[in-house]
Amino acid sequence: MPDSVERIYQQFARYPLPANIWVCEQCGPEWSAAAIRATPLRSLSLEQLTAIHVMSLDDDSLRHFFPRLMELMRQIHAPVFDFRLADLKSRLPAWEREEQDAVSAFAEATWVELMRSYPCELGYFSDCPSAIDLLDWCGLDPTAHLDSLTGTETSSAALHLADLIDAVLTMRTPFESASMTTVLEWLRNSAIGERLEAAFFAADCDDDAARLARAHELWTVCAARP
Repeated sequence: MPDSVERIYQQFARYPLPANIWVCEQCGPEWSAAAIRATPLRSLSLEQLTAIHVMSLDDDSLRHFFPRLMELMRQIHAPVFDFRLADLKSRLPAWEREEQDAVSAFAEATWVELMRSYPCELGYFSDCPSAIDLLDWCGLDPTAHLDSLTGTETSSAALHLADLIDAVLTMRTPFESASMTTVLEWLRNSAIGERLEAAFFAADCDDDAARLARAHELWTVCAARP
């Protein structure tokens, strides 16, 4: 993950600090434009980026702040609606290919890290639905990554799978932007039930076993292909 963050910083380093910064009086009454301009990029806070409505900036201005935004979202559990990150999906195709590749690499690295541990400390992207959103915003195919939930024979991947099932089948709006149709269709795969069963029998604690059993029951009743 640190390498993917640094790659974004390096890729977007040529974009200067915007000459004019507007600060929302409601979102950041404690800051002035001059104070934010005087703060080094890597020291900006999430609240300061909220105050300048960073996702509403023009593309060049956004790309100046973008590395810090991604770094902070990777560190802090924050409401994604503060930044309208879903807008990235429509804006990214206009950026240079090398920039798109750096952003995609960040999303890929986030997903790989998620698969490695449970629970996972990845800030806003610490849960499977949010990580799927990130993949979608960055123009990556969620289905190919969802397959790793059944293809990776680790307890962490199985528990993330269980959480995904719970989110999709028990929450009204588990995703910000990822296609619910795509996810629900993927959940009809019989390999999901097999993976949950295998993980259940391999679980080394009662809490994990209970989580996997509940996910299997939900999947069987609500999503399994007849």
